Amino acid sequence: MLESVFVFIFGLCMGSFLNVCIYRLPKEKSIINPRSFCPHCSKPIKWYDNIPLLSYLFLKGRCRQCGQKIAWRYPVVEVITAVLFLFLYVQVGFNLLFLEFIFLFSVLILVSFIDIEYHAIPAYICIIGILGGLFMKAVASWPMLKEDPLSVTSTPLFRSLKGMIFGFGFVYFFKLLGDLFISVLLRIRKKDSIEGEKESLGLGDVDFMGMIGVFMGIKGVVLTFFIAPFFAVLYSVFALMFRKSHLIPYLPYLSLAAITTFFWGHKILAVIF
Repeated sequence: MLESVFVFIFGLCMGSFLNVCIYRLPKEKSIINPRSFCPHCSKPIKWYDNIPLLSYLFLKGRCRQCGQKIAWRYPVVEVITAVLFLFLYVQVGFNLLFLEFIFLFSVLILVSFIDIEYHAIPAYICIIGILGGLFMKAVASWPMLKEDPLSVTSTPLFRSLKGMIFGFGFVYFFKLLGDLFISVLLRIRKKDSIEGEKESLGLGDVDFMGMIGVFMGIKGVVLTFFIAPFFAVLYSVFALMFRKSHLIPYLPYLSLAAITTFFWGHKILAVIF
């Protein structure tokens, strides 16, 4: 019980840090300096006003200095991160797999909320995710390689490399098909773009799926790719009831699909096959 509470609190703190990254990285600002400040009045936030979730509740969602509303994203990211970390801990316990996937889930949350706000993500975020994943897979593979250097093809690192290459190639292939379809559609409609977009998938989506391949392998890539449209359709139907725009960021749905695949992918495969 105590361990679960600690994991939840750690998740809240990590969510708070992710909020800093979500705000600053797209603006190319340091995530270390300056200290946390209000985006409205630019005044530094006192430590007691910067306690994850609790400060938001005590301040009733407003800055103590200027009274402006604190964006909904801040408590949402903190709670999502904490709940995911706790659920992961309950499922797998505290081990290397737990460390691998709190890292992955943190990256998923980061890119998802950046994509929601900016409709683009810095390319290096997924690259860092890929390198971090390969490093952890290398650590997991080291005991096997030390015992039998010829067992390289059976190691987690080798499977991750295969998953990464497959993720890049598989999604890039569908990107080319989608771009071809859109170009034909634009010619028929005699338009330059659809809601300002000329691509079906961005290169950020390709990098993202390469990262998923590192952590979840080939099956994880395929399941994530084909589950994501269901989340996108559900949201787009809901969004169309309240606004006209058809343009929706896609990385949040890929992230939801990746999380679904991790926790319930084996059950989905059992139902399908």
